[in-house]
Amino acid sequence: MAPTNMWQQTEEMAKKHDQGGSTWLKLANDGDKAIVVFLGEPYPREVCFVDGKYARFDDKLKAQGLKSSLRVALNVALYDTKEVKVLEQGVVFFKDLVQVRGKYGLDKWAFEVQRHGAAKDPKTTYSILPEHQLTLEQQKELQALPLHDLEKLYAEEPAGEGSGSGSGGGGALGSYDAKKGGEPVDAKTAQSIAVVLKALPREAVDRFCKKFGVSRIKDLPAAQVEKAIAYLDTLEAEFKAAPKSGGEVDPFA
Repeated sequence: MAPTNMWQQTEEMAKKHDQGGSTWLKLANDGDKAIVVFLGEPYPREVCFVDGKYARFDDKLKAQGLKSSLRVALNVALYDTKEVKVLEQGVVFFKDLVQVRGKYGLDKWAFEVQRHGAAKDPKTTYSILPEHQLTLEQQKELQALPLHDLEKLYAEEPAGEGSGSGSGGGGALGSYDAKKGGEPVDAKTAQSIAVVLKALPREAVDRFCKKFGVSRIKDLPAAQVEKAIAYLDTLEAEFKAAPKSGGEVDPFA
């Protein structure tokens, strides 16, 4: 029995570490769950699904006969670590959250959010259940945490290039600002991009490098950081983590 428990414990620890470097709370696979406290106000966006990703809905897309849907971004704090993440969900989840808010009060409880459905399954649903009732001290501490500026996070999203993914999360680098000029990206941003790409198959890495005309991540032009972040979201939504094959040029060198 002990080995089984250790496998489960290690798996849960691995999931926590996977969330560590990301702005977004990702529940990518069936059964994935997180204990969170909802913070601040929701940020709604009208979008439609185009070319495998969410695009901000505008008159051009409307003229093409496409219909909009609602995506809602929320600040949430992980109960165990108090890290603030962004959770993006659809209208069904938000309606359930409104009911939960009316019955329990979002500031008084930590809730378990769990995914029900495999990756890319269009029938995926999410449950919200009260997990821990918060003390007054916990409420004050959690509600005082600094929040992500959701409007700013999505402000640079161009029409037709939405950053939200169907798995309920966007790119891990959404808070970076693009730099002016033609110099290469700074080392810290390059490392963050590399961390995301290393979790994807080599095909995704090659597509990223080809799109931006570079052989190594550190050669990415600083002025392209915003577009690179948006493209990472698309790649994350499309690919699962898989072993990477060798190549003539190491893009992470």
